[in-house]
Amino acid sequence: MKKMGWTLGVMVGLAVGGAGCNHERGEKEEGNEVKMSIDQVPATVKAALMREAPGATITTVDKEEDKGRVIYEADVMIGGKNWEIKVDADGKVISKRLDNEAEENEGKKK
Repeated sequence: MKKMGWTLGVMVGLAVGGAGCNHERGEKEEGNEVKMSIDQVPATVKAALMREAPGATITTVDKEEDKGRVIYEADVMIGGKNWEIKVDADGKVISKRLDNEAEENEGKKK
């Protein structure tokens, strides 16, 4: 019985200890994320996203907090590729990068 309790304690410790690994690899938790439609975001944010993704359809935007500031993130198809665009509440582009979710997910499985 003691051995079973020790094993369970080790397993719980590994699970809790491993929970912070995403931060070490630069990945962020998305627990503070709020999904919004493009029409629900501030006009400055909408204008910036539309400017960065001309002709693309943006249906949802994720509003989240990063390092104490509110940012808006949209995934859009441009030229057949999925792009991730992040802007702040003032419409300033924080980042625009190819979003390789398939590769990221494959890396998480390994």
